[in-house]
Amino acid sequence: MATTDTSLLGLRTFPTSGERTLTGASTPQIWRRLGAIAIVATLLPGCVNTKFKSNAPDQAFAVADEPRAAAIGRTLLEQGGTAMDAAAGMALAMAATLPSRVGPGGGGVCLVFDAQAKTVRTLDVLPRPAKPGGAAAPGFLRGVYALHAAGAALRWEQLVVQAEVLARENPGISRAFARDLQAGAARLTDAEARRTFLPGGIAPAEGAAFAQPELAALLSQVRRNGLNALYAGQTAQTLAATAGLDPAALRSVQAQWRGTVAIDMGTKALHLADLPEPDAGKAQAQAWTAAAKAPAGERAARALQALGAGTAGPSAPPAAGLIAMDAQENAVACAFTMGGLFGTGRMAPGTGVLTAAGVDRAGFGAPALLANTIVGRALFGAVGTANGGDGPAAGPAAMLSGALPALLDGRSAADIVAARADAPGRVDLVTCQVSMENGLKDCRAATDPRANGFAYDILVSR
Repeated sequence: MATTDTSLLGLRTFPTSGERTLTGASTPQIWRRLGAIAIVATLLPGCVNTKFKSNAPDQAFAVADEPRAAAIGRTLLEQGGTAMDAAAGMALAMAATLPSRVGPGGGGVCLVFDAQAKTVRTLDVLPRPAKPGGAAAPGFLRGVYALHAAGAALRWEQLVVQAEVLARENPGISRAFARDLQAGAARLTDAEARRTFLPGGIAPAEGAAFAQPELAALLSQVRRNGLNALYAGQTAQTLAATAGLDPAALRSVQAQWRGTVAIDMGTKALHLADLPEPDAGKAQAQAWTAAAKAPAGERAARALQALGAGTAGPSAPPAAGLIAMDAQENAVACAFTMGGLFGTGRMAPGTGVLTAAGVDRAGFGAPALLANTIVGRALFGAVGTANGGDGPAAGPAAMLSGALPALLDGRSAADIVAARADAPGRVDLVTCQVSMENGLKDCRAATDPRANGFAYDILVSR
């Protein structure tokens, strides 16, 4: 697996894992070199690992574009879960609480920082069309399962049951979902979808109770029997027939782990998702380079111009994002999409699964993580997502509009999202400052108010 590193001087590729050894030196020389490295590390705030140097509480974060999903992320972190647990749990929850943008029929992209392994990887489960212009091959559950397997501390059942309960009866739908219901009701084209989402022919209002019994039943099967509940058997046959997919193609859907595109920032690197689609990691890195050279007030416009965002052309499909960081420095940032509001608008009968429209570009969403892989420390997280109707590449543009002022100007998450009222796309952020005096890290999170999500800052005492 390889990672592409980009700086103002160009691109290069390097492996995301591996060992480097000191060769050609005697044992005393090696120890002297290691001692020098330790001294240098104490002088570099970005390198200092203060895990055992202070009684100050550690921070963890759960951020999502839907409040109930964010609350589940908080609960999982408080129960001792990792960022991977929290991200997987929040994604599953959004399939129940924000099915207009997230669901088993869709997919997305994540960045995953494993602090112990000191690696950052791209998790690719984009809902690519099975045939040109067709419905998507659903990768969502494969991706969620891969997230859990990448570094879980909690059992799979503990994550799925949270979403299962919400699908059985959400006691009050959020403003985010209520707005999508109003905007996307006309996209619900078949009787099954309209029966589920428009009971009595009317879109439920914010705060109304809302049940998806078929989805709850599917999640119950996923909890007890694993992913074959969706990808094999009668459910798979029904989903394939509704989406116009070959059942064999449905069974072959897999999550793909890739390297990242990394922007070198000295002892740290900003990692972007390495996808083969247009407006993905390398295009985003080139936009960063172009914008970083500009005066602070012109950076956002320069990034937009470099990405082609805000120009004429098909708008990127709406998406939803999440960020999770735990007290052990693991971090995950994800963007998910159904390829359109409520996907294709068609639901596989008896399954609770909306089929997604195929996506062949990365403009719907862009995660980013800043990490020090020398000591294993997460220092920044962002996810930009398109709202739909805000032009091409809205997700990457939103991510860069958050990352540039945070990492080049030291601006806080709250200040950044407050200043984006008219900018394309939406961005969620976790920004961190490291003390020059003692190396302690202090982070803050914020969600874009237009997403109507929520961000939790959880203090974990040692």
